[in-house]
Amino acid sequence: MSNVTMTKKISQPVEHRSGMYAMQPSDAGTFPCIRMEASYLVETAAALPFFAACIAVMLFFFQVLSIQQEVGNALLVSARELSVLLCEEEVTDAGGYAAAKGLFIKNLPKDSAAEYFVRGGRIGISLAGSDLSGEYIVLRADYGIRIPAGFFGRRDIPVTQRIKCRKWAGRTGISAVEDIVYLTPSGDVYHRKKTCSYLTPVVHSVNGTNIAQARNADGGKYYPCSTCIKRKHPNNGAVYITKYGDRYHSRRDCRKIKHTILAVRISEAAGKRACSKCGRE
Repeated sequence: MSNVTMTKKISQPVEHRSGMYAMQPSDAGTFPCIRMEASYLVETAAALPFFAACIAVMLFFFQVLSIQQEVGNALLVSARELSVLLCEEEVTDAGGYAAAKGLFIKNLPKDSAAEYFVRGGRIGISLAGSDLSGEYIVLRADYGIRIPAGFFGRRDIPVTQRIKCRKWAGRTGISAVEDIVYLTPSGDVYHRKKTCSYLTPVVHSVNGTNIAQARNADGGKYYPCSTCIKRKHPNNGAVYITKYGDRYHSRRDCRKIKHTILAVRISEAAGKRACSKCGRE
């Protein structure tokens, strides 16, 4: 066996434009070795704080929206309660503002984010810009939301929210309720009571062969319904009648039995006659 003399070649680094160094192979049977600079680590270290700051800003933005929603709901409920209070009692301007402030504090949730992020807490929300005069109540809330870190020299964000509610004018009198009558779209009679048996009749079933002998509450006969009875004389099956009606039906759910009831003022029922049962009560 002959001796083979191996000559060791030293690889030299070759710089590329990308900033990486590639070691030239010593022979065709080995792969090049690539050495990278620490630029990625530096870029990551610089971008991570910026990314964390963006996440913090987004979370703070959602917190601001949550505070505005809680304050808005408290203003709405307080305005409704205050509208009834100012209608029932004579309250001075100072008393009205004090009542508005008390109702607002009561209606703001105890665990509200405003307690922690609003400057001065819930007490720091001012309603001094509210207007309780006239027929409308305008509640205005002014407050500042604290910024975790100073931004262009500012330490808080000024926020103003308003709610407008009409003062309660009282409920409708009894006389107005008595003016309401009830009728059906195709009927020519109006009723004083919605529970009148003519409007909500009780349906009974009888044998069709006995319908000629049946009588209603007024002693009248029953005649075939023009909607659901197709034959003049019924068969031996059941037919349906009501106590105060004068028609018999082949279907319990006939539209002549079940009515659509409308509530209107008596002035709108002009030309219709009063119900013989409830119209004079």
